[in-house]
Amino acid sequence: MYVTLIGLSAVGIFGAFKWYAHRLEIQRAQVQQKKAREKQEEELGLLRRSLSERQAEADLKKKAVASLNQEIERLAKKVLSAERDLDAARKQNQTLTDRTKGLNAQKKQLENDLQRTKAEQKEMGELLEVRTNELKGAQTYLTKADQLSGAEVIRLVEELNSEIMQTAATMAEEMVVEEKKIDASGKEQESDETRIAIARTEEIIGPRMTELLRISEHHEDSILIQIAFQTGMAAYTHWMISSWCFESPEDEHMLSEIYARVREAEEQAVSGRWRQLTRTHLQRMLAHEPDLLPDLAEALANVVVAAGFKEGPAIAHERIMTRFAPRIGMVMKLAQRLNKKVGEGVTSCDLEVLYIAPDIPFNAANMEDALGPTPSGEGQESVVCTTDLGLVRAERLSGPVANWHESVLLRPKVILPSGLVGIVGSSD
Repeated sequence: MYVTLIGLSAVGIFGAFKWYAHRLEIQRAQVQQKKAREKQEEELGLLRRSLSERQAEADLKKKAVASLNQEIERLAKKVLSAERDLDAARKQNQTLTDRTKGLNAQKKQLENDLQRTKAEQKEMGELLEVRTNELKGAQTYLTKADQLSGAEVIRLVEELNSEIMQTAATMAEEMVVEEKKIDASGKEQESDETRIAIARTEEIIGPRMTELLRISEHHEDSILIQIAFQTGMAAYTHWMISSWCFESPEDEHMLSEIYARVREAEEQAVSGRWRQLTRTHLQRMLAHEPDLLPDLAEALANVVVAAGFKEGPAIAHERIMTRFAPRIGMVMKLAQRLNKKVGEGVTSCDLEVLYIAPDIPFNAANMEDALGPTPSGEGQESVVCTTDLGLVRAERLSGPVANWHESVLLRPKVILPSGLVGIVGSSD
């Protein structure tokens, strides 16, 4: 029994042990399974998380792909639009290229037109300048405004005549001429230089007045010498006032001839302005103002030698220059002023100083007897010499044919044979 019991007990113990071992095995298996499950669950969780992440990543990628597709579609549309724009741009560029070519051609044409226009403008400018200058010249020529009146010129001539008379009277009084020495034939012996002086005096005051000087006595009364001095200064200042440029007789004659033709062909305003400009510029061309005083002094020296001055022309000239140069200079200054006033200051007419040459028939309408009453008839006497200058006004009437209106504003004073009767005792 005990053995049975022991046997049962041992079997029971073994069984219990085996059950316990099996139970432990089961427990271990359960633990392992649990761990395996936990691990699997963990791995499954990881997988799920990974799958979730992958899903999320896939969703993101899907979204990214969708976005990229949209972007691609947008870009495709943009590319298509860009291609259309490019095509349009190409067409526009071609159009612009064609237009540029056209514009370049037009530009070249315009440049050519501009150059031609500039050339034409320059030519027109030059022509305008020429026409403007011509118009200015025409306006200058056509103006009739005078710088002084006829009355003012008359006053200037009278002032010159007065100065000539006073200078001649002073010189005649101081240039003493001794009594002539007459030889057996009734003539005074004359030297060669005296005869030359007489010949030159005839050229200035005329042969009859020179002959009166030569044959008359002057030591008591110098009136004939005074008249001769007046005549000489009147003749010389008449030349000065009428002169164009105080040059040689050939130049003066040529200019006078030109002016005469201008007066015949042109209207008064034109010829007057031509004279004014010519006088002005000719005298400006002179290198220096001419010194004419020695020439006039020489002429007056010949006059006094012809009257019987014994010391000769050289001494007479030196004495006149020494003692009377200021007075003669004043006469010449007045004459030069008249030259400028008459030649440059008046264009509406011609104002000319009037000097009557010897042997011209006397005309009371145009001249005045300086010594005696005017003869009752004209043409009975001829002029011996002129002592005082006159003034005549001449104006060309408008029209193709030159017609002149002349009037004497101031009559020149002349010496007539009848006026000399009381001085020399004969009218021959």
